[in-house]
Amino acid sequence: MSNPVLEVTDLTFRRGRPILKGITWRVDPDQHWCILGPNGCGKTSLINLITGYDSATSGTLQIDESVFGDDDWREVRRRVGLVTNTLTTYLESGEPVIDVIASGREAKLNLIEDPLPAVRRQAAQLLKQVGCDYLRHALWGPLSQGEKQKVLICRALMARFEVLILDEPCAGLDPVAREHFLQWMQSLASQPHSPSLVMVTHHVEEILPCITHVLMLRDGLVHAAGEKGVTLNSANLSAIYGSPVKLSRHSERYSLRLG
Repeated sequence: MSNPVLEVTDLTFRRGRPILKGITWRVDPDQHWCILGPNGCGKTSLINLITGYDSATSGTLQIDESVFGDDDWREVRRRVGLVTNTLTTYLESGEPVIDVIASGREAKLNLIEDPLPAVRRQAAQLLKQVGCDYLRHALWGPLSQGEKQKVLICRALMARFEVLILDEPCAGLDPVAREHFLQWMQSLASQPHSPSLVMVTHHVEEILPCITHVLMLRDGLVHAAGEKGVTLNSANLSAIYGSPVKLSRHSERYSLRLG
């Protein structure tokens, strides 16, 4: 069996109170995951542990052959693309947008040295691809939430990543921009040798055909995990959200309503 792209074993995390209470989860090559769960269930904390922005209280975390605590996670981050609003708390408001995007190449924030010209050109090209060429000379601070999300997507694409983590990537996007992003995500997953995708969302409508597996969290624990066709159902969704809901499927997209 090949090495997992990502694996956590009995992972716990406390911040004044238990947040994650023994998460065990594995992402294998060619798998694309969606993480679902209510507010406060530990989704973002799990992502912060994987990317090294927080440290686990106990348990093990591995990306490919690199083990957190044994290897330099600054180097490991170069293999992980990340789109998360958490980064907005670390980025300085005066940081040029091009520098924010370029920083994804080395998985660093708030660059001290100017990016190389070739890196700047790639950053500008990505910005153009997401329809934000007008932000080429802008600063990070004054951007709208939707603009910041698109810039963070560009930043993630600068990395030569093995896994791309998207923490509520459609937050702040209008409906048209959201669909454009989801189309891009489906296209990326369909490419040969694409990275494994891990997408955190509140909305089953954003679960695309490319998603192969689902991880459901509730109160810091794994409620269910496995293939999408088996795991994503009304019973599991009702259990994690604490209310009867009905999952429907139309073509290859999903919708949810109160049961």
